[in-house]
Amino acid sequence: MLLLALLGAAAGCRRPERCAVIGMTLGAGLPPRQMEEMGLDGESLRHAALAALGESGGFLVPERQPPDAGPRCRASVALLDARLATRRAPDGPPESAVTRLEVALEMQVEPVGGEGFAESARWGEPIRAGEPPAAALRRAVSGAAGKAAAALAMAMAETRKPDVEVIRDLDSGDPRQRDYAVRVLADRRNPAAVPRLVARLKDPDPAVVERAVGALGQIRDPRAVVPLIELTYRREPPFVAQVARIIGDIGGAEAEAFLATLASGHADAGVRRAAREALDDLRRGRAAPERPDAGI
Repeated sequence: MLLLALLGAAAGCRRPERCAVIGMTLGAGLPPRQMEEMGLDGESLRHAALAALGESGGFLVPERQPPDAGPRCRASVALLDARLATRRAPDGPPESAVTRLEVALEMQVEPVGGEGFAESARWGEPIRAGEPPAAALRRAVSGAAGKAAAALAMAMAETRKPDVEVIRDLDSGDPRQRDYAVRVLADRRNPAAVPRLVARLKDPDPAVVERAVGALGQIRDPRAVVPLIELTYRREPPFVAQVARIIGDIGGAEAEAFLATLASGHADAGVRRAAREALDDLRRGRAAPERPDAGI
């Protein structure tokens, strides 16, 4: 019995299966000619991205054929920006200035048969004495790719967790992990996540707040209506209009009363229009007869 328990514990602690990258393409970014003039070709960019994914711990980058079994991913990378920048130490003299090569790139991974993730990252490297700028460019690309790949590995790990662990990650100290947890829960649409998603409406990271609003709109649980209404207080009209449509999708008496108030009394014409449209859709949906179950 003890041996079986130990084997079970070992199985529970087994490292999650890594996603095998079966292709790396170049996405839309700087034109190839501009990249080559700077000393970086597309193949070098691809190799840097593949190396970063392999080193992240979340992906398998096979040298030839991927394994017959296990998850597979397609990936892409795009160099969005690369430029020289001269920066000096804060409050330092002009001679403290250092010339750096700064880049921005985006990497995407898409599991076969699943939803993908995209991450952008920036990185800068100083140009060392006597070296060509292209050398700093390659280091900067590797640094940015590593940063993006680490974030993508975290995102993929989140998709493999059970709901109870993903819900727990909504309270993570890392805003990226909170963001990934919200995304995963939005796809799974588990009502058990609603109270913790509502708490994320007060997240210090605005991106997490917007993601939580969308997740609550996908789950469509009436418990989210009042917190979403409160979120619109003292907010800009485009945001209020967006949330009004989501509240209309959720529906219910409180949603209908709020939309009616916006439609008749909000100072912004765009908000009034969005509220009227959401209110009309809500009422049409309520009035539509229910379809009989198939086979009856």
